[in-house]
Amino acid sequence: MSRLFKALSLALSVLTLSIMSVLAASCGSSGTQYRIVNALSNPNGSSSFDVTINGAIVSPAGGMGFTYVQPSKGYASISSGSDKVDVYLAGQADTPGAQPIVSSTVNLSGSNQYTIVMMGNSQTGPAPNGWAAQAFPDNNTLPATGNIEVRVINAAVSLPGAVNVYVVPPPGSIVGANPTFTNVAFGQPSQQPTEYATLPVPSGNIYYVVVTTAQGTPLISTSYPFTFGIYTIVLTDVQGGSTWSTSPVVLTDAQ
Repeated sequence: MSRLFKALSLALSVLTLSIMSVLAASCGSSGTQYRIVNALSNPNGSSSFDVTINGAIVSPAGGMGFTYVQPSKGYASISSGSDKVDVYLAGQADTPGAQPIVSSTVNLSGSNQYTIVMMGNSQTGPAPNGWAAQAFPDNNTLPATGNIEVRVINAAVSLPGAVNVYVVPPPGSIVGANPTFTNVAFGQPSQQPTEYATLPVPSGNIYYVVVTTAQGTPLISTSYPFTFGIYTIVLTDVQGGSTWSTSPVVLTDAQ
């Protein structure tokens, strides 16, 4: 092989690698995944919405109803980086000239999983309590056998400030118990004492989720089945937005 041919081959190889690197950087990481939850409170109208991410419709036909999760199980893949989430009234996402009622940019880093929560009340005006979409990074490394991990995301505008959350066995009494999480504010995940709490799989696979004010006044008490795995509890308002829902959304993150 001539020296000229070798030099040309080397130059082409370098050029090909450079192009591939640019394409990889522009497309983001294929390992990034997301799921999206509709917790939008809308006293004035529809509870179903079309959702687009980077211009592509990701909601099912007929739109995402209140407390719907898309995809219904697991996660969908997405390019990492800055991703634009737009929300339209159901049926309008592909209507020329239609304007989104929510337009948010979420930053998703590569090879991670995220829960994107559409939250807020249409009557409260701009952020922090108005409609918005916010991404929460998920930690889906399974706990040791025989345990569960659980966290809370507060998407309920109407709750009276930051709340305490107890995850306790039946009969659901919190007398003498310490909160599992304290000071969970609207638009925030549980953070104190940790974001995720590790608990034993309960006898009968039932835990009560009890939400109180910071002063201890009970607001919500409801039970859910929990088996080995990781769970996210999303506190929401009722669809009409007049008060908080007594039935939080429970997502199975990993099993």
